[in-house]
Amino acid sequence: PLILSIGAALTVAAALLRTWAAAYMRSDVVHDPRVHDTRLVADGPYRYVRNPLYLGTTLMAIGIATAASRSGAMVLAIAVVLFQYRLILREERALKATQGEGYGRYLAAVPRMFPTLRPRVPAGGTRPQWGQAVRGELFMWGFALIFVLFAATGSVRLLMWGCIAATAMVLLMRRGAAGETKRLA
Repeated sequence: PLILSIGAALTVAAALLRTWAAAYMRSDVVHDPRVHDTRLVADGPYRYVRNPLYLGTTLMAIGIATAASRSGAMVLAIAVVLFQYRLILREERALKATQGEGYGRYLAAVPRMFPTLRPRVPAGGTRPQWGQAVRGELFMWGFALIFVLFAATGSVRLLMWGCIAATAMVLLMRRGAAGETKRLA
């Protein structure tokens, strides 16, 4: 129970961190598979760590891994970290090419994955957009809630059906959002 409680706390922390980051980055950018390199976001959590979204995903994976076997937990954690690191390197190359010296200064000041306790760059004045951030991170919040309930009850059935329901809900929401975007275009 203690290990699952720690895992549940990590999943909630992951959802909080990702929501905070999405409030500054915008969820449409966060969930777009293309690299967006036209502007540098250096507000909110991006003042403490360069990749709060990837850090949040890693925390979520580690939290969920507490319910796996030791070997399963290791495989999950290592796979997620390697996948995230590959994405980080790709994004850094693109941002270096488009943002130049300003991004170089940001790289030197702000750590890649281990946040600092104090901001490393001054605030840029971007205002967070919390509503779209929460909507964009409902998937993470769904998994966090399900994992908290699993940690409290120990019900594997709840975990399984909750994950299926959270995934289905987000897929339906994204499908609805895509249809709305096409209708407005």
